[in-house]
Amino acid sequence: MMNISQIEWCNFTWNPVTGCRHGCPYCYAAKQAKRFSGDVRINKGSSQLRKDENGLYILDNPFKNQVGKVIPEPVGFEPIMHRYRLPMPAQKKKPANIFVCSLGDLFGPWIPDTWIEEVFRACEAAPWHNYLFMTRYPQRYEQMSSIGLLPRSRNFWYGTTVTRSADLDQIVFLPRKQHNQFINIEPLLEEIDISDIDFMDWIIIGAETGNRRDKVKPKREWIETIVTAARTAEIPVFMNSSKELEKLWGGDLIQEFPAELILPEEKPIPHCKKCEYCKITPEGKRGSRHDCMKVGKHIPGRYARTSPTWCPFRNE
Repeated sequence: MMNISQIEWCNFTWNPVTGCRHGCPYCYAAKQAKRFSGDVRINKGSSQLRKDENGLYILDNPFKNQVGKVIPEPVGFEPIMHRYRLPMPAQKKKPANIFVCSLGDLFGPWIPDTWIEEVFRACEAAPWHNYLFMTRYPQRYEQMSSIGLLPRSRNFWYGTTVTRSADLDQIVFLPRKQHNQFINIEPLLEEIDISDIDFMDWIIIGAETGNRRDKVKPKREWIETIVTAARTAEIPVFMNSSKELEKLWGGDLIQEFPAELILPEEKPIPHCKKCEYCKITPEGKRGSRHDCMKVGKHIPGRYARTSPTWCPFRNE
């Protein structure tokens, strides 16, 4: 299934296409791909991978190495279509905010229109979700809109990544009655004047995290400038939680959502060990066995110890 997201402004990340050629020095997705790629040189020789007419990789089934272990990113951070992931949104029945292609740029110039259209069709097959896209190439939105390939559904949200003032020159205007647009100012690398983009529906702000040698630490006044402009234009603001931003801003971070992205409040899911249906049986040095009496099955220990990703209440 899709990954439950650690990103606060979405519920899930879904990566039918991964990889990017932009080359941002602070990119967390590139580090993630390297971590979960295995031996890329050996992987590329596998018959599990095939190439399309553009020379881009396509994976029809999860990639497995020589010992049967699934490798999520077999070609590292090179662009690849994970076609087997396309049905995943339709398999999730509870409405959610889904960040599409968090580990790549779906609208990069190296991605063919056909791949983007496949992703759009998969989204349209599950219209009860909200889909949030992000790119450094918003001109692609405009190009696809001009030929009728950019969905106008109100549950599609088209985001542009902005880190410096120069990035604002690339932002395109999509008719507000037809499309939702937002900007993701993350990481904030310099002071940015956003007073001319009052047509946006949402603004996300984030600081660079990690320990990169040339890491940029934003100034409080940079953030105040953005927030002031957003307040003037009545645009909701969401600050991504990080120790960097919390230290800089102080107090409670502003975390606002557009009304369309506010989902019905979900019923809290208890830890298994605190649930009334959980039967706990001591097993000596092995610890305790946990059984769910609601569905009559054993619960693996990792679910008993942490907030469950598996639970009979989750899809009720």
